[in-house]
Order: sequence, then structure tokens, then C-alpha cells
Amino acid sequence: FMHTGNVGRSVLLVNPGKHDYFRVDRIHMGLSLIGNILVTNGHKVKLMDYAFLRWSRNISVPEIEEVIKDFKPDVIGVSVFTYLYDECKAMIDKISRCTKAPIILGGPHFKIFPEDMNDDNRISYIVRGEAESVILSLVEAAKPEHAPVIIDPPLPSPNQIPAINLDIAYGSQYLAVYQIQLSRGCPYKCSFCNVGIIAGKRIRTRHVETCLNQIIEAKRFYPNIEVIDITDDCPTFDRGRFKRFLRMFRQANTGCRLMVDNMRADLIDEEMIDLYKAAGGENICLGVESGHSGVFELTHKAESLKDIIKAAKLVRKYGLTLGLCFVIGLPADNMERHSYSMKLAKALKPNYVFWNMCTPWPGTEMHKWFQTYGEVRNLRN
Repeated sequence: FMHTGNVGRSVLLVNPGKHDYFRVDRIHMGLSLIGNILVTNGHKVKLMDYAFLRWSRNISVPEIEEVIKDFKPDVIGVSVFTYLYDECKAMIDKISRCTKAPIILGGPHFKIFPEDMNDDNRISYIVRGEAESVILSLVEAAKPEHAPVIIDPPLPSPNQIPAINLDIAYGSQYLAVYQIQLSRGCPYKCSFCNVGIIAGKRIRTRHVETCLNQIIEAKRFYPNIEVIDITDDCPTFDRGRFKRFLRMFRQANTGCRLMVDNMRADLIDEEMIDLYKAAGGENICLGVESGHSGVFELTHKAESLKDIIKAAKLVRKYGLTLGLCFVIGLPADNMERHSYSMKLAKALKPNYVFWNMCTPWPGTEMHKWFQTYGEVRNLRN
């Protein structure tokens, strides 16, 4: 697709949500990023993040049919997460019944399941990857297609990643958690992780000064923001760089607390913890995966259980909230070996624990392990 200069299109961006207890306290970052690209180039954009809106009790949420009737979009984009797959299918049903506007699908689901929905004639385009480098030309050229046109965009460079645009998001005045990425990508090869497939193995770093200015600007216009959430795939890969950000964030005095989604135990040191706490950091969650040495070794995390125990003690030493993540059912795991995880969790005394079910994502080393050693059983009552 080529940039046509065809401005003035109305674009509706949608993130489906669950109706149950699933808590989402932030607005979809990817949609708010590509929405900013479109707005900057003269398009009218509305973002309906139902995952966020369903959770907030302060907002009266219009159904998608009502939004389409009022906004009259020329193009509709829907983000597809695998855990929201059923909700995404239901959303496509609703959209296709009340408009002929071309539908664009994107999101991480299609990097893991690239053939999915390829035969759905209600879909005009499927973007399999990060869309920053193609979204403008795609939206400007979009028209109803008889079968999905598949787009495999290149990974955008750091300077192609814009600031989040919250103005386009319905209900953003109630937002308390602001997300930002200092980098994308992860060089590690954990057997269970699909981040390398989705975001690449090469770290793409953004200028920390630019990121900090975006945080300050967001807080200025959205004073309800209380927490800044760093959502990098591997934020501490360069400890010196991350420490520099922490010092700058503290000096900026935004009045916001700081959260980091992913912290590797072997990339944490005492100086970092001290800076993190001084910058307003309150919790650190460590990925343990398994307390059994044999099971843990098969995760190929390139760190050790000793690293994790040491990091957990540091978190405790500085009075921060400690979280631990375990995975149930990893390769070579069983009930006896999983008991090691429970023993380790009790020994480290975390404030909270996530027990995640193992998911052998296609393309991961773990998926290959289960193809070789796993078995399918038909369970009968």
C-alpha cells in the first residue's frame, strides 16, 4: 500500500472485552499508538476499548452498534488477542451486521496463528505484526474486499513508534494507569515464551528522554493518571540505561507511582532496586516458572533459581511488594515436581502469586517438546 494523502476518513478502532471479572485497568496501547498516526495525518479516530470500559464502573458504555450508527466509520479496525478470541468473533458478527465498512484485523494473535480467519469473507484485511509502518497507507486505501488481504509488515523502527493518543479513547478521562514502552523485543530464548515471535529477538530502543516527555505530557492533560506502567518485553536488558530512566523519572516529580511488567531476576541489582523505590516503584513481580530444578532447566531462561531467590530477597529488603509467577504443566512437570513450586512460593513469602496454566504456543520450543513427548487423551466420565 502507498500513502495516498487521502485524508478525512473516519476510523473506528475496537478492542473487545470480557463481561466477567477479568480486570483491565488500562487502555489498549497498540490501538492508541496507531490511532495517533492516523489523527496526525488528518483522519478522525474513535477508540472503543471494551476491555477497559467493561471494567470501569464509572462509565456508561454504548454498544458497538450504537457507536457505529453515531460515528459512521469508513474503516473499522479490531484488535485480536487469543484470550479474547470468542469475544472478537462475536464483535465481528455485530460489526458486519450493521455496516459495510471494510474491517481490518490485527493484534498478536495473527503472529502465532497466521492462517486464522483467512477464509472469513467479512474481513477485508489482516495485519500480521506491528502496524505502525503500514497503518496510514492501509487505512487510506482500504475498501471492502471479497477475501482478506494478508499484510506482513516489517517491524517498525523506534522512531516510527509515536506517543499514545488518549484523546481518541472513549472514557479516557477515567484512566488511572498510563502505559509506555522504552523498548520492544527480547533477546532471550525462554522455551515457553512467544514474545520473540511477536516482537522480535532484537531490542529496539526508544530515546528515554522522549518517553519521559510523553509521560509528563500525558499527566498534564490527564491528571487522574496515578501509575506509569513500563510494558517493555525486557526493560532491564541494559541496566545502565534503565537506571538512567529511573533517575530521570524521579527528577521529573510527576507524582505518579511506577510499575514494571517484566523484570528478570538476573538483571536486578541493589542499586536498581534502590533507584526504583526512590522513583515511586512499589512492586516487582519475578517470573519463577517452576521451583523444580529439572523443570526450570527446560525453560532455558538463561538464569538460575539462585538468581530468583537472591532477587526476591532484595525486593523484600527494600520493602517492596513481591509478586511471583509460576507455570503449571511445563515440559517434564508433574504433580510431585509442582509441589516444589508451592514450597518455593511459601519460602519466599510473596505478597501475591500468579499460577498460570501452561500454553504451548506454536513456534515456541515448548510447542515442539509437546509435539515430541506429549500425548492427547480422550477423557470420559
